[in-house]
Amino acid sequence: MFDHDSEQSTPSEPTISVVSSSSLNSSNQDSDLSLANGNAGTPALSRRELIGGGLVTAGAVTVMGTATAQDKKDKKDTKSAPAVKMPMAVLGHRTGVKVSRLAMGGSWAVDTEVVAVGIEQGINYLDTAEGYNRGQSERNFGEYMKTIGATGHSKERQKLWLVSKTHDHHNLELRLTGTLERLQQDYLDCYYMHQIQDTKLPTSPEIKTAAENMKKAGKIRFFGFSCHDANVVDCLNAAADSPFIDVIMFRYDYHYYKSDDLNKAIDRCHKAGIGLVAMKTQVGGMTLPDRFNPFKQKGLNQHQAAIKAVAADDRIASICSEMTTEDQMRQNAEAVASKLTLAEAQAIQEHARLVSHLWCRGCDHNCRSAAGTGSKIAVADTLRFLMYHDHYGKTEHARRLFAELPEESRDLSAIATGDWHAAESACPHNVPLARLMARAKDRLG
Repeated sequence: MFDHDSEQSTPSEPTISVVSSSSLNSSNQDSDLSLANGNAGTPALSRRELIGGGLVTAGAVTVMGTATAQDKKDKKDTKSAPAVKMPMAVLGHRTGVKVSRLAMGGSWAVDTEVVAVGIEQGINYLDTAEGYNRGQSERNFGEYMKTIGATGHSKERQKLWLVSKTHDHHNLELRLTGTLERLQQDYLDCYYMHQIQDTKLPTSPEIKTAAENMKKAGKIRFFGFSCHDANVVDCLNAAADSPFIDVIMFRYDYHYYKSDDLNKAIDRCHKAGIGLVAMKTQVGGMTLPDRFNPFKQKGLNQHQAAIKAVAADDRIASICSEMTTEDQMRQNAEAVASKLTLAEAQAIQEHARLVSHLWCRGCDHNCRSAAGTGSKIAVADTLRFLMYHDHYGKTEHARRLFAELPEESRDLSAIATGDWHAAESACPHNVPLARLMARAKDRLG
């Protein structure tokens, strides 16, 4: 994301904003990287070659998320392009179910016309959550499914893979009731604990009992969780030892994962038969000035390269993406159906080299301990909301989410007086916190 308030960039410090790694699956709405793929004839890389080049952890979910006014017009005006053949994959041996390798994320204000286009493109995986758009995402998906007869246990319903989630991990059965009502459904294909941080949850007897109860009642077929933050590897390793975790959706980002730790955890889950879904991995949505942008220089589509990278990892069954226009749907479908080329792989590596040190990893316990009066501020969340504001153009959404944080976690006076220079020194990734927290105070407060 271009930081219009920054000073002139240098090759070692590109002029871009720094945002949280806990981002939504969206791309920069101002990105100028939707270019024709100019690498025809370049050899594709195998997964083995990607691992050798450090690019399996570069698996990146696409994502072309936030729609501008022109995007919305295009959604209405653009004629449907011929659908590519959507690849399918088994979502882990514990489910044994084939799902589309591209999943439709529902964190936006879901438009049923776009959902219909996705189904036409061969997507059968619909992802939502009770917290998305205050429940409206579930309602919109429910209305669409009702119009196509995908309710109850009908044949149309059985063609789809429907997932929802809750942050209320200790009241799963109660929360599921509300979700099913909003979706107008009898059951979910999978129910997630949303955004877990406690690594004890995947092996908790209490959670195991709740999952078994929901399955026995016929309200869910499978159970799992999503994880977004700095302990993704720990959560994956905990799940590998759990008999009741069937599916995991996790942030999969090439900019700051160490390939050895992440790949070992992914391998453990894959061998255990757990279905793996990638999300929030288009950190490449951070764009660079043209003179430093390796995608721009090579005439490549950054978003398509990112989705091809994760699709090259055959351990990942599906890639969850927020897609708000027909064109985004088409580009993502084309990307997941094609192979990553050498030129794209090289551009991804170069992009990671230029920007990976600028991302908040979500490990804000490190910086908060040094921030003085800012020690109780939710730094990672604040930077994520700043990204929504600056990068996705979701200004009101970002401000609302910031306002919903506990008061001490968003105290503007504490942000103003916090020692963010000391916090910056404590950050293991050298994120420029002083500049960003001042920016967040002005834009979100």
